[in-house]
Amino acid sequence: MNKIFPMESDHPLFRYFTEGERERIEKIGQVRRIDEGAFLIRAGEADSTLYAVEDGHLDIIGRDDGRETVLATVGPGDVIGEVSFIDDSPRTVSVRAGEQTTVRSWDKRTLSEALGFEPQLLAKFGVAMSELLVERLRDVSRRV
Repeated sequence: MNKIFPMESDHPLFRYFTEGERERIEKIGQVRRIDEGAFLIRAGEADSTLYAVEDGHLDIIGRDDGRETVLATVGPGDVIGEVSFIDDSPRTVSVRAGEQTTVRSWDKRTLSEALGFEPQLLAKFGVAMSELLVERLRDVSRRV
């Protein structure tokens, strides 16, 4: 963890935001409900939206020898879409709702513009995103 900002929350995106800062960023996001079995993300799509699961669970689906394989399941508090959010790369996996699920989504442009006017908030978000990516990298390294 960093030594610049105090930890304010256990949520990966908001860990360094005060309650007021978190509320402002949450308001920028759009709440979406995904029906069970519906896809939120499809592999190969060009999309740079960032998602945080608020309720329910989502299955992360890859392809192995042409067959769909559930690689992981995420639930409340989990963040997905961070790689495409950062580098605008096509989605590498699909994400399907395992039950009715609620997510909050942030369009890259909208969130970037909002954070661009608040350097302190942008720095906190940047540190949190960096830590999230490091956690993902460590997780993958443990599995190999």
